[in-house]
Amino acid sequence: MGNFGTRTAAAFLVASLLVLVPATTAAATKTYRFTISGTEVSATSTTGRFVGTASGTALGTWYAEVNHEPLGVLPAAIRPGGSFGMALHQAEPAYLVSGQFSGGTITVNNPGRNCTNQVYTVNGSLRNVSVTGTGHVLATLTYHRRSVLGRCWLYAATVSGTVTLA
Repeated sequence: MGNFGTRTAAAFLVASLLVLVPATTAAATKTYRFTISGTEVSATSTTGRFVGTASGTALGTWYAEVNHEPLGVLPAAIRPGGSFGMALHQAEPAYLVSGQFSGGTITVNNPGRNCTNQVYTVNGSLRNVSVTGTGHVLATLTYHRRSVLGRCWLYAATVSGTVTLA
């Protein structure tokens, strides 16, 4: 009887650990979500560089360099590489966060006919995020344009959306 009781207790302990370990691991995983806004500070036909402010679980600033196919009517692929970083004023999740883009798309929402604003959706995945491993950027990029003396002029580019680190 004692040997049977020991085996039963051991089996119960192993079964309990198998049930508890995934729950404990899931509970330890934390997701950080930030609202971002900013501006494009430089661009080529295949690279955009952005800076701005972030708010959410902490306040701070952010920077992104997005390498992509040329923008057009079809979704443009975000190429792996580039960079993403945040400097946070509070320690949640960390003072400095860094990572790189692993892929994604830039989709045309409004092509800007007749010199109106061009609007794009940026949907990018992040890898090698220093605090969580992965992340996601979902933002609206707007190229502000005006017609002056018959020419269409781009005078600003703004971005707003969310960054999720998980």
